Amino acid sequence: MSLNQSEAVIELGKRLVTQLSIDNHDILSSWMAHRIAELIKEAEKCADDSEVAEACSTAILSLWEHRSALPKHLRPLGDLEPVIRTLVALGVSDDEHHFYRPALREAAIADVEGDVKEWLDVAIGLDYSARLLIRYALKNAAEKSVLKAEPWVQLALEAGANEGAEALLVKFTLDKEVNSELETKKAYLQERLSRLRGFVALASEAVESIEAELEALES
Repeated sequence: MSLNQSEAVIELGKRLVTQLSIDNHDILSSWMAHRIAELIKEAEKCADDSEVAEACSTAILSLWEHRSALPKHLRPLGDLEPVIRTLVALGVSDDEHHFYRPALREAAIADVEGDVKEWLDVAIGLDYSARLLIRYALKNAAEKSVLKAEPWVQLALEAGANEGAEALLVKFTLDKEVNSELETKKAYLQERLSRLRGFVALASEAVESIEAELEALES
């Protein structure tokens, strides 16, 4: 384990100790916090003792690996759990085409002509736009929790620990896949804006059509 990674593991351990110390009435969590704190103190005191350092790192990484077993109010990334469950249930990922990936798009409607093909193409496009709206809603739901979670995730990454599903949510919410260069990000946002405007226009057309049907029935 490199020096930087060892330091990150120790820092992760210190954060876990602080987190577990929130509730002094939870005996098991208090004991774990005390034990990890002791191991960190010993590792820092005996910096040249590889066995002590390894024992400390193993304990910290094991506790992190089993963080979901901690009491709900003490879990380091517990605030993200409802959003992660929703994310998984909706099947939203970095792949923004749920039903048809771009490579399958043309094949899906290759043998169809005329108005039917146009409407099928619209349906496939709506899948993309609907998922943009879902992503927008989930990002707003997760924003505050993610800002608190990002330091945990980054530290876990530096420590070589398993960042888990939380890392995917942080990336998803903060749009870390988007290049930070201004022109690239502008093009990215403009493309999404264009898609959503088309979605709004079609939704308005559908509303008008349904209202007209209702009026016809009532008259």
